[in-house]
Amino acid sequence: MSGGLRHSDSPASARRRQAIIDAANEVLRERDVGKVAIADIAEVAGVSVATVYNLIGTRERVLAAVLDGYVARLTDELAHYEPPQNAADAVIEVVRLATVQTLADPQPIRAVLCELGALSFGDHQQLGMASLFEPLLAGLGPAAPGTDLIVYGYRGVLLSWAHGLISDHAFAADAERMTRQLLGSASPAPTTKEWKT
Repeated sequence: MSGGLRHSDSPASARRRQAIIDAANEVLRERDVGKVAIADIAEVAGVSVATVYNLIGTRERVLAAVLDGYVARLTDELAHYEPPQNAADAVIEVVRLATVQTLADPQPIRAVLCELGALSFGDHQQLGMASLFEPLLAGLGPAAPGTDLIVYGYRGVLLSWAHGLISDHAFAADAERMTRQLLGSASPAPTTKEWKT
């Protein structure tokens, strides 16, 4: 037991955990995130408030679990997908699929991103995207942009969309354009002596 959470791998606990996450998504589709309490999620999930705290944790952890679900769905989709042979095209395709996955059920992820904010992701800071990009970027060689740079760029576009600064269409277009630009500029940076002053 750690942090008040009772970690159990039993099928019953896994089902209840998933029911809580599904309930959080449902509630976030219907209500403003600022008005969503653990009690609301517990009621929709058909469990007690104590069960939510025991199986997942605080409200912030429940919201973070919604992000985990987003990444898990994308990972599942990619497991059944044959990526392009060219590594750069494969990276662009992962970004495209990530935007499609986001826009398939936009309200919960938008609400969570706005609530948690860019600086409060904690363990979810990269939204789990790094593991999706790492093997693809490795195939591009040493001049390729780092995984962190691609994830950072994608996260910036994602947060701009979540906060309503860009439309759904612009989100998809900007995410792809950002990725293409980073991949296109995958040449070594000039040394200090080469910079013009």
